[in-house]
Amino acid sequence: MGRSALALWRKNNMRKLLMAVAGLAMAMSVGVATAAEVNGAIAAVNAQARTVTISGVTYTFPANVDMAGLAAGQTVTLTYTTANNVNTVSKVTK
Repeated sequence: MGRSALALWRKNNMRKLLMAVAGLAMAMSVGVATAAEVNGAIAAVNAQARTVTISGVTYTFPANVDMAGLAAGQTVTLTYTTANNVNTVSKVTK
């Protein structure tokens, strides 16, 4: 290989490596869910579906989060994560 061919080979390999690392970083960041908070008055409670609605947005309560005592009109702060367009509550502050 001549000097220019070696330089071209290194450049192409570096580009491939950089693209692979960037793709891996993007793929790993997709699964990361960050917690968010909402504070507002509850518009609706559906105990059977384990959901509450605040400002037109529905939040789902998993079985390990207590939703007893929540009622429409009550002001609460919910800590939640969003994955697959589902807002899942992890904490309720009344």
